[in-house]
Amino acid sequence: MDDKIPSPVIGVLGEVFSDHYTHSDIDRLFTYADAPGDAPEGNKVKKTVEWLRWTNKQTERPLEVLGTLLEDLLEKEPWDSAYSPPWATDDEPEWSVTLRSRQDRIRTALGKAGLAYSSGGHVGSASATPTASLREMIERGGLSAVAVEMTRALKQVEGDPNAAAHYAGNVLEAALKAYLTKKGVTFNDQSETLNGLWQLTRDDLGINPKNLEAKDLKKIASGLNSIVDGTMYMRNKKSGAHGRTEDQLRAAVLRPRHARLVIHSAHTLAAYVLECLADAP
Repeated sequence: MDDKIPSPVIGVLGEVFSDHYTHSDIDRLFTYADAPGDAPEGNKVKKTVEWLRWTNKQTERPLEVLGTLLEDLLEKEPWDSAYSPPWATDDEPEWSVTLRSRQDRIRTALGKAGLAYSSGGHVGSASATPTASLREMIERGGLSAVAVEMTRALKQVEGDPNAAAHYAGNVLEAALKAYLTKKGVTFNDQSETLNGLWQLTRDDLGINPKNLEAKDLKKIASGLNSIVDGTMYMRNKKSGAHGRTEDQLRAAVLRPRHARLVIHSAHTLAAYVLECLADAP
């Protein structure tokens, strides 16, 4: 596969970045992503397009730069009514509608070029994303496959805690997709976030906290939401579209005990979901 950023993707990013970021944001974002050269002159559209073209010409792995550039925008969570206070309106706020639209434009452009974004700042072939292969294994092996994959994550804890936490999130994502696929629940295989997949799964299971009356069940269901939120946060912990100091980068490095917490929590939720699937009529 050609490792260059496709021209249609560059065009879409020029428009989306211009709407979403300030000039300073774009400068910091490209610098953080190790894009080559200094900021081009011109308006935000021209600056983004020219910098991406330079990246294609002067960088060995342009898609790695692209993944880092997209991480902040594509992994921002849109509004979720389940987390809104009781007095809030059920209408999705304008900022969230705009965010979803921009995310969809980018993912659609990537998809037309045969590419897909996966969490953690990775862009690659849409037919060979890490989560896709995990999902296939979990669909075939169920709980035993989850156990095997989580064991692999635990083996990385001491050497690379951040990678171990990221991998645990991928396994949970694959388990949720396996559940939704087998239950016939429609989802966007390329654009749904981990949180979005969990919302679809919990609603199918009937454990949305806002719909539960019993306080004990509501607390437990809210705890499951927290596991997903925490896993997403840990998996995306290296994200830094607005630049980071050396102290901030050091702070983003997980300790092994933190990675173990992510792995065991993700494993527990994945096991629960797949057990529910196995018990379904």
